[in-house]
Amino acid sequence: MSHHHSDVRHSQNFLHSRRLVEHIVDLSGIQRDDLVVEIGPGKGIITDALLRRSDRVLAIEKDVRYVELLLRRYQGHPGVSVFAADALDFPMPATPHKVFASIPYDITTAIVSKLTSGIAPPDDSFLIVQREAADRFCGRPVETLVSLGLKPWLATQVVHTFARSDFRPTPAVDSLLLRIERRADPILPVEGGECYRDMVAAIFSAWKPTVEAALAQFLTPGVMQRVRRAFGDALRCRASQLSFVRWIKLFSLLVDAGDERLWTRFGEAHARLRLQQVGLRKEHRSRTSDRTGHDRGRSSRGRR
Repeated sequence: MSHHHSDVRHSQNFLHSRRLVEHIVDLSGIQRDDLVVEIGPGKGIITDALLRRSDRVLAIEKDVRYVELLLRRYQGHPGVSVFAADALDFPMPATPHKVFASIPYDITTAIVSKLTSGIAPPDDSFLIVQREAADRFCGRPVETLVSLGLKPWLATQVVHTFARSDFRPTPAVDSLLLRIERRADPILPVEGGECYRDMVAAIFSAWKPTVEAALAQFLTPGVMQRVRRAFGDALRCRASQLSFVRWIKLFSLLVDAGDERLWTRFGEAHARLRLQQVGLRKEHRSRTSDRTGHDRGRSSRGRR
């Protein structure tokens, strides 16, 4: 799935054991009547396993050579539709579906963002990702801005740890199978989502030694007092060390406090953070281009 045909062979790592592929697809619990979107099928080793469980697979592949191979392989197969497309641009089904993906590691964050922020997100996703990414999405050993942004609506867990030798060529990083499942009963209503994310982002980006110190920048003295009564010393820790359960408790308390201006302040802080991130990404991209003479941006990856 590389843009540069010259380095495709270097940037792709394929799962090679059919038995292992059968095992990880079994872990997904995919059923006959599930519509499955497979991102990055490559030569189709995972596609084959998916088709033994599900009657309908949409295979989205960006690399032209693999598209041709897949079209030949599944010609006349009623259960597979092959799409020559970039998964980031592909319109996901509006009907219930599940995702199985083996994607270049450098677009993991973009893919997860697409899968978790759409109008009709998948009921369940299984993604082969780098260990660091899985830790970031699961919030382990500490919570992250990303993990806290997902958890009210999605349950994240690592369901399989691969050996590096499971891939050809062998990648230089550890790979895990990450499950992101839509919660049947969300912890927060979708309507409160924006305010909750604004609060978390504002506290994370306040660059204060503790959550309590960060909150003091935003809250009126009266509300601050209520927070201290409710939490005692529990907020005297870094934002990443505060448990998800306490983040939810804090959010509920601040909603009950009824200070509308507070959410405006949180929203403005979050907007500033987003602008900084966009600036950093631009700066990083131009630096990468300068260094390599062209925008490489395709790191080595564990795929299939």
